[in-house]
Amino acid sequence: MSERKENIKLSKWLDSDIPHSFSDRDELIEIIETIAEATIPIRGLLERGITSREIEQRMEIENVEKQTINLYGESQIHEDVLTHSIILKALQDCDVNFLFVASEEAEPVLGSGKFGITIDPVDGSSNVIVNRTVGTIVGIYNEMGTIICSFYVLYGIYTNLVLALNGKVAEFILDTSPYSMTFYHYIYQEIKQLPNQEVGGIRCLGGDSSNWSSKYIAYQQALINHDFKDRYSGSFVGDFHAILTYGGVYAYFPLPKPKIRIYYEWLPLAFIIKTLGGEFYIIDSTDNDEKIKKIESIEPLTKENVYTIHSITSGGILGSKKPVKLYNSS
Repeated sequence: MSERKENIKLSKWLDSDIPHSFSDRDELIEIIETIAEATIPIRGLLERGITSREIEQRMEIENVEKQTINLYGESQIHEDVLTHSIILKALQDCDVNFLFVASEEAEPVLGSGKFGITIDPVDGSSNVIVNRTVGTIVGIYNEMGTIICSFYVLYGIYTNLVLALNGKVAEFILDTSPYSMTFYHYIYQEIKQLPNQEVGGIRCLGGDSSNWSSKYIAYQQALINHDFKDRYSGSFVGDFHAILTYGGVYAYFPLPKPKIRIYYEWLPLAFIIKTLGGEFYIIDSTDNDEKIKKIESIEPLTKENVYTIHSITSGGILGSKKPVKLYNSS
């Protein structure tokens, strides 16, 4: 683990850590900073449980209905739609253009910039009402459609941002000190490392266990035999952050059907895991649980196919390499 550098803001860390030779460096930094800043009012929105009219008026966001149905036919609480609007408006108001912005809450917005962006504004939003952890997940893609950066913001007892970029994964904490003379900002905490022990850690296994195949049941038992403790919470980003701390696996099996969106959830978090030396398996077949795919098999995301990504879901496993690979021998 690297030596901590106290009170270095996210903006300064990005400026010092991303090489000047990095393609379209300044535009990328602007996008990251803009989305990170947009998560600060989202944090306040979730904490207040929801005085959204004030935020709508202050940010001049068009009024949204309190209850809608998203593109997947799922009921949305107001937070889903409003947080999407906050991030989209922040991106539209910043100085840098984008290639596209795709959120699971609305149709993609196209631009002429260099970087495409996917956003899951409130991952685990059904947990809001029971006061469990939720987060925002972001993926950033180059013009070729390859993911080159991802991060998530976790809203909990404290608010943190975990970013994968340029071969590193760094964690930042939102400074909300009442003694600060500046506005709230994310400050650098540490470079992350992923525990990869073969025994111990946690297992977060989702999906309807009454429909699990013998393969999935055998994998669960293998993890139990290796002393991986059950910690599934129903918040993908929350469970994922726990895996970064304790090591282990997150899995969602595609029964009765694949559920987790590849481009909004799996791919950005898998990019973080792969950067840390972990593993990611795609399980997209309900008929053949032996068939797995790797991250390299995911189709690049471009302006030409961005309108089709809403319906692309799969099951999968990601986490520390050793426990993930237990699936092959289960």
